[in-house]
Amino acid sequence: MSRNEAQTRFDLIDPAIVSRGWDRADIRLEETAAAVDIVEHRGQKQGRRRPKGRTDYVLRRPLGAGSEPIPLAILEAKREEKPPEHGLQQGKKYRIGHLHAVPFVFSSNGHQFVEYDEESGLTSEAQPISEFPTPSDLLDRYLHKRSLPTAPDQLQLLRTPYQLGRDHLRYYQDAAIRAALEKIIRQRAAGQAPRVLLALATGSGKTRIAASLLKKMFDAKLVGRALFVCDRTELRDNGLGDFQEAFGTDAAEVDTHPSSPRPRSR
Repeated sequence: MSRNEAQTRFDLIDPAIVSRGWDRADIRLEETAAAVDIVEHRGQKQGRRRPKGRTDYVLRRPLGAGSEPIPLAILEAKREEKPPEHGLQQGKKYRIGHLHAVPFVFSSNGHQFVEYDEESGLTSEAQPISEFPTPSDLLDRYLHKRSLPTAPDQLQLLRTPYQLGRDHLRYYQDAAIRAALEKIIRQRAAGQAPRVLLALATGSGKTRIAASLLKKMFDAKLVGRALFVCDRTELRDNGLGDFQEAFGTDAAEVDTHPSSPRPRSR
């Protein structure tokens, strides 16, 4: 009798990737949020909700001793009876690797696995699950794929843990922060002034992203003070809570009136 998805994960995939060196603490099970397609029918725009894009495994690895593990790959699991590439269908549709800001997407039926390259659109030949990449293999490939330096001090931005922990953020917020930090690291390594632009939908928590990103940069001693510019009073008032959650009393409001911020504000 063929195993279902849960049995395939528990009986086949879990022991296989653990035997390849993946620590259970570095393996997360996550599910992407549902999205809405805007379609036009007879001149009227309507929303159509997609089914949730399920992600089985997020494989993570620390960049060094004492650092927080960062996501390196997505591994989707399907029923044992399905071909290994079957699990990639939804991953391709929703660009699951891009959503999680990871360069590698895999799919497995518990016996074999394939790798999908979102940049080229190519899927590898099936390989035995016993040959799944080790953590060190994927970490080396990640640094090369992202054109990142290998020196620990140059990776300090990514090595610095979130003050409130990774679970404080949604997966796409963490993905946006890591994408920004990777670009900053590349630009600094190239001797360029870092410049990053993040574009996210309304309600996605951009202020929390900004606060968490700046806190990481501050903890890595890359910035001393920062100015978060708001175009509306409501945004300033609501956003102050996110910044005070990250910086405590060091975060303060500044406006165009003569009054000045507290001396310790950053």
